[in-house]
Amino acid sequence: MNRFLSLFFLPLLLFGEPFNTHITFKGEAILSLRTVTHAFNAIGYKLDIVSFDFQNNSGELSAIAIGNKPFSISGLDENLKNEGIQVEKISLDKSDLSLALDAQGSVWNTLLLQEEGVELKHVNTAQWFRIGKAQHIHIQPPYIGKWYPDIAILDRSMHLISSFRAADSKEEFQLEVPEGAYYLKVSNVQGMKMLKEGMWIEPTNPVQ
Repeated sequence: MNRFLSLFFLPLLLFGEPFNTHITFKGEAILSLRTVTHAFNAIGYKLDIVSFDFQNNSGELSAIAIGNKPFSISGLDENLKNEGIQVEKISLDKSDLSLALDAQGSVWNTLLLQEEGVELKHVNTAQWFRIGKAQHIHIQPPYIGKWYPDIAILDRSMHLISSFRAADSKEEFQLEVPEGAYYLKVSNVQGMKMLKEGMWIEPTNPVQ
């Protein structure tokens, strides 16, 4: 049966009950795991990883998917595409979901840092961005509360390029973007929930 017809005929799964998930994939380990879990999160489910194995640019994981609403196969397929992941095979046997994925072209579909900058509201978790073409980034912390920068820069495969954790509070932070940078993590050493206001993040050079 055509894969798209298969997606059409697969039902909403278990009306929010946890179910077993087995996924095989091709692609980078960290990036594949991040993008797959983000696709599940986008439809209201989280993956409780039971096992994960990776070697020679391919891997497999077993997990329990947990959510509070009906699970839509077509919704997952759409969100995997948004992460640059191709679904090669999908099957459902009672409460077990199996997926074969090609994640070699995956890109974590997190917020792209635009020329006009981004205002972060009060959040409780570290914030992630795709850097784009920015060469320098300026971060303005909130007026209320002390900010101890916890910054990380990663490449397209989500391998760490550089990081910085401040021992003292900062009133602002200027960052030069190294070659190969793709993702930016912005957080607070003491936790984002300690900040009572948001912050402002922007490139300080024109984005072409």
